[in-house]
Amino acid sequence: MKDQSLRVLMVEDSEDNVLLIICELNKSGYNPLYERVETAAAMRKALKEKQWDIILCDYKMPKFNAPSAIAVLKEANIDIPLIILSGAIGEENAIECMRLGAHDYLMKSNLSRLCPAITRELKEATVRNSKKQVESQREAALEALRKSEEKHRTILENIKDGYYEVDIKGNFTFFNNSMCRILGYSEEEMMGMNNRQIADKENAKKVFQACNKVYNTGESTKEFDWQIIRKDGTKRYIEQSVSLKKDSSGKRTGFRGIIRDITERKKVEESLKKSEEQYRLLADNMTEHIWLMDLNTIKTIYVSPSVEKMYGYTSDEIIKLSLKKFLTVESLQKMLDSFSTEMPKALANPLPYVHKYSLELEACHKDGHLLWIENTLSIIRDENGKPAFMLGETRDITERKRAEEKLQQSLENLRKSFGVTIQVLVTAVEMRDPYTAGHQVRSADIARAIAIEMGLDQEKIEGIRLAGSIHDIGKLSIPAEILSKPSKLTNIEFSLIKGHSQSGYEMLKNVESPWPLADIVYQHHERMDGSGYPRNLKGDEIILEARIMAVADVVEAMASHRPYRSALGIEIALEEIEKNKGILYDNDVADACLRLFRKKGYSLVLKKS
Repeated sequence: MKDQSLRVLMVEDSEDNVLLIICELNKSGYNPLYERVETAAAMRKALKEKQWDIILCDYKMPKFNAPSAIAVLKEANIDIPLIILSGAIGEENAIECMRLGAHDYLMKSNLSRLCPAITRELKEATVRNSKKQVESQREAALEALRKSEEKHRTILENIKDGYYEVDIKGNFTFFNNSMCRILGYSEEEMMGMNNRQIADKENAKKVFQACNKVYNTGESTKEFDWQIIRKDGTKRYIEQSVSLKKDSSGKRTGFRGIIRDITERKKVEESLKKSEEQYRLLADNMTEHIWLMDLNTIKTIYVSPSVEKMYGYTSDEIIKLSLKKFLTVESLQKMLDSFSTEMPKALANPLPYVHKYSLELEACHKDGHLLWIENTLSIIRDENGKPAFMLGETRDITERKRAEEKLQQSLENLRKSFGVTIQVLVTAVEMRDPYTAGHQVRSADIARAIAIEMGLDQEKIEGIRLAGSIHDIGKLSIPAEILSKPSKLTNIEFSLIKGHSQSGYEMLKNVESPWPLADIVYQHHERMDGSGYPRNLKGDEIILEARIMAVADVVEAMASHRPYRSALGIEIALEEIEKNKGILYDNDVADACLRLFRKKGYSLVLKKS
């Protein structure tokens, strides 16, 4: 017989005894690989680093003994048979070691029993390991089953729909919380209750027939509707599925399925059904017309007869007509663009049934003349929330569009007249003060450029430009000799000059305008730190337009010639703005001004407004 390998851990203090044991093992057909240890630390190290088939342990050693070795083995929690080999061991000591965990004990003087004992213990160890593996696999399977059941139970308890299981007679054997909520009963009340207790005779019969069919055919039902009676007596519509429930042997034991409360959907369907005839009667006789498009086929399936009054086409004609035939090219493209942008919104809209938007288009009458129409479009969803139809309501707005065009033309004419008036005022100011001719226009251009740089809307930009053109209108009230005086002004004269902001405000405060012209003129000499005039306003007390006007006014005044001094130049003016931004001048306005001149090449050139 080929020698059988055997990994032996020798707990022995005598190398001679070890050699005797090895010889005995060799004689019995074992090929031992061994390691000798004689302390607890050495034994722990050997157990940790290597695998062993058997442990042969002397009872008593100078630094160690068998009971301590057994304790070390238990501490390592490894199932290795341990046999005690002793030269002299009392019966009480031997019994104690067996109680502690030794598998056998032998006398060194009778080693002939050693190999049979080892063979026996190895076989028993193999059996124990097999049992442990089987038990471990069983526990793992049970744990997996427990986790699976827990997972599915959690899912069932958290779904909105009701889940149920009933026996063959229809008695509830299992259900989730949603089932209790839908029926209005507690878990204790539901358990064992029969499904006939939640329905009248007609609906109970309907459920019985469905279950009977499933029982006989083995095939699950499609969802069917019926009416339940809740605990409080109220009736609700539900949608139910039924499938067969079998045990492990295939025996039919009951039914299971899902129920869903569809009461609200039923109410909507019934309401739509009741109002359909009234709606169609109204649609057929209204001056406006309505139409319905199926979004699945992208085809118009209904157009009210009133369409003929609007387009000259009958309902049948308009349904067959291509959009290219009765919409202008521009309006057709507008409609297609609108569909591409609004349809995604309709899909994302959380509202369950309708998403509305309006669209103005230019259409062509059958006789060739053009008309303007307004479409109010509604995306109608089905019970699953999916867009199903587009409902359109179309009205003729040609007269309204013409009125709007006339109004727009009137506003444009009014704007032009207002511009002429402003120009007259500008000219009047400059005739009084020839040395500052062009100052207002240049200041207005700078202010407008700053406003554009800051990204303001077009209406606000226009107001700033107009206000800039007349921001010194108050100088009409100042004597001409003071305005054109070539030498330094006295304190009294300067006080009169400073009064032009107040005077300008008084002149403009009652002028009707879409812009705050009077306030801009009033505040254009105010400063962010409150050091300006005439009211020492500070920060956000000064309107943005006036803050822009203040910077533009300073830049133009310093860069241009004055009767009492030569032009200081644009760089000196920009240095003033940079030095005092955040102090005298608004930070954002100052930064926009500096960008214009230093990075974008803006220059002080007289421009026509």
